[in-house]
Amino acid sequence: MPWNERLRALDRRHRHHFAALAAYLLLTIGFTWPLLPDLDTHVLGGARLDNYEYVWKMGFIADALRAGRDPFFAPDIYVPFGYPLAYGEITPIHTFGMAPLTWLFGPVVSYNLAALGSTVLSGWAVYLLARRWLLRDSEMPVRLAALAAFTAGAAFAFSAYRMQKLTGHMPLFDTHWLALALLWFDLWLDRGRLREGAVLGGMVALAALSSWYYAFLLGLALPVVALARAGNLVPHLRDPRRWLSAVLAVVVVLTLCLPFLVPYLQLDSRGATVVPLREAAFWAASFTDYLMPNPLHPLWGEAISRVMWPLPTPMMTEFVISIGWVTLLLALIGARRTHGPSWRSLKWMMIAAFVLSLGPYLTISRLPLDIPLPDLLLREIVPFADSVRSWGRFSVLVQLGACVLTAAGLASLLRTQSARRQVGYGVLALGLILFGAWQGPQPLSEMRPRPVDTWLAAQPDRDPIMEFPLAEALSGPAMWYTTVHGHPVTFGYGTYLPLLYRQRHPALTTFPGDGALDQLAAWGVRYVLVSQWALSYDYSFTMAQVDAQLRLRRLISRDGVVVYALLR
Repeated sequence: MPWNERLRALDRRHRHHFAALAAYLLLTIGFTWPLLPDLDTHVLGGARLDNYEYVWKMGFIADALRAGRDPFFAPDIYVPFGYPLAYGEITPIHTFGMAPLTWLFGPVVSYNLAALGSTVLSGWAVYLLARRWLLRDSEMPVRLAALAAFTAGAAFAFSAYRMQKLTGHMPLFDTHWLALALLWFDLWLDRGRLREGAVLGGMVALAALSSWYYAFLLGLALPVVALARAGNLVPHLRDPRRWLSAVLAVVVVLTLCLPFLVPYLQLDSRGATVVPLREAAFWAASFTDYLMPNPLHPLWGEAISRVMWPLPTPMMTEFVISIGWVTLLLALIGARRTHGPSWRSLKWMMIAAFVLSLGPYLTISRLPLDIPLPDLLLREIVPFADSVRSWGRFSVLVQLGACVLTAAGLASLLRTQSARRQVGYGVLALGLILFGAWQGPQPLSEMRPRPVDTWLAAQPDRDPIMEFPLAEALSGPAMWYTTVHGHPVTFGYGTYLPLLYRQRHPALTTFPGDGALDQLAAWGVRYVLVSQWALSYDYSFTMAQVDAQLRLRRLISRDGVVVYALLR
């Protein structure tokens, strides 16, 4: 066959992929608007949180690679000790893998492309998975399967879980690797060839290199899928080809992940990654979180948020895991009407992920019941389980399963309808799902320096800086501001460091007392920054106490941030 005819045949065979990707791209632009016009100056999220940390991290690692420095260690952060980046997620798929884009366009654009691209690919990956499983039914019309699968992909890509992760949790953007790992695991269980083993290993590795959370999720979920899917395991255990392909998958995972895992193993050996049980229990999900309508919807979000978070502080977005009522209804229909090993394995995966997402103790909304759950045992017996801070992130697998079942439920309802009605009702279902997921125009944060950082950058010295209150120092923005002022800082931020920092340096909690200043003087600190506006929620000291401290001399004040010189 001539090459031009082959290209046309390839185009016909894969046309549905291009159409799905294009549609998801348009929806992504709409759901993240107005990010696109401000791609190089703003990031998603109205709050200055982890989004700043990961923009800093993308820039730091790209610069270190280009300069030939150690990309895993920042000597000017948390001085005099230095900052191993393993105190937080290194997320190599973004920081290392996207370094060429960071060199070309800068870390802000690179960060935003990661957010947009992961959303498009998450929809497409679930589309592939749902379409494959629907077409196992030989009587399923291809167009109906495509319509239902596209709806499933949209439900997942724009789910409450994903949209909230886009506001700052860059390691958790890449949910598409979870869907692709499940897809290739299903192919491997069907065929067991070396090719499936190698690609499966690659998908699992890429999920791990996005977030170690996703590696941990898959490490617990895939065995559940295998046991529920395989039925009689004896034929599989006797097949040497399957064993060889499984070994190949493990080798691929270790080869790709081990260089980035070593820094974490070093911290873990020192006990620096252990999350206290109290923390792990707080960040777990409640079963009521799944049932709530989208708590960030412009119409009903405020009322739902008050129910989910009956506290005076703003609601933590970590608990925004609503499945959505239309998705949930279609998923329940799909669960009832689907049979066979693949669907059974999906349901068992969802059940296991749901139980694990509830954390070490059962809660109702934010009310702890102190009823122990399996996570409590896993923390004792499973490697690295005591390093898991947010068990609630297992909810992404519940959401993934629910969206695939949504495709099955929608297809079963539309199967007896005419082709025209299938399209009409399908578009209606898609519209209702997207309407329930809508959060309005996305709030953006402008990546601009504070006036105080510009002032610090103009100073002739490069003496270390400390900032108070501690919550302002131990934050993502404080990390990014170092790229502006260029001074070493005696603090840092990441998954584990804020808690460890307070444990290691309790004298700093007495600021502006002499004990805190003695510690800062020992570290060579010259500049002490105090964010006045942050004292509206942090009452650990007052500005009058700071101004009364004779060892601090006020230098300047810029936009609510006061700079003092520590007298030696």
